[in-house]
Amino acid sequence: MIRSVLLIACLALPRTALAAEDPADDATQPARGDEESATDSGNGQEDTTLDRYRTPFEVLTERMLGTASRAVRFDWRQTRVGVGLVGSQLLELNNFRSTRLGGFVRMPIKGFLGDIAITRVFTRGSESTEKLALTPYRQSGRPSRFELDLNLGYPLAEGVTTARPGFFPATELVFSANAGLRYLFYPGSLAGASFRDTAGSLFAPTLSELEIENLESTRLPGMQLERARYSLLTGLSLDVYFQSGGFLSPRVLIALPLLSGATQSGLGWWWELSFGAGWAF
Repeated sequence: MIRSVLLIACLALPRTALAAEDPADDATQPARGDEESATDSGNGQEDTTLDRYRTPFEVLTERMLGTASRAVRFDWRQTRVGVGLVGSQLLELNNFRSTRLGGFVRMPIKGFLGDIAITRVFTRGSESTEKLALTPYRQSGRPSRFELDLNLGYPLAEGVTTARPGFFPATELVFSANAGLRYLFYPGSLAGASFRDTAGSLFAPTLSELEIENLESTRLPGMQLERARYSLLTGLSLDVYFQSGGFLSPRVLIALPLLSGATQSGLGWWWELSFGAGWAF
């Protein structure tokens, strides 16, 4: 009797467990159906909020996506001032030799590079000038003097370069167009002049008769004194900057005879080859 009761209980127990689980499954079934219906209803309405920001791939491939930063080894635009020494050789298309030695100060000015230079010019004669002195012919020339330069450079191209040999450090090259105004002063040219004459002659475009007379003793054989006090120059320069701040600056300038009528210049076109070296802070 007891064995029969136990057998009936064991057979009835699994059915009872399955029956207990059926209500839970039935309760969850409507939730799944609601989720699917919500999803279906959401897919039925297309979101157009970002449509105005979308761009076709074909258009993106033809559009500039960004810009690359400029490679800079030494940013001369961030410097306060630069100082250096300069030497030049004047090619005035005559038989006189003129050499310039001096110093300069430079600084960046809103993307330009301005500099002020004071130089001493040493003028020498040659064998040709001695022979020329034996003839009635003369050549326009300028004796030894001081010169004040105001120059302005505009960078045309710049970038970082690796030089040879390999131990030479990488440098910043700046290729610039230059324009400048030059003022000439001859020591002793205003000797004996009054204060009024001195003030008037210092900024006059040409040398006065008194200055010509005072400079006669410094005139080289075969030289006809050049009367122009100002010169306009233009040309190209290549500044080589090192990371430490040192720089080299070769420059080629040509004089423009635009003031020849006002200054009574007889030199016309002439060239200047210069080389500067200094340090930028």
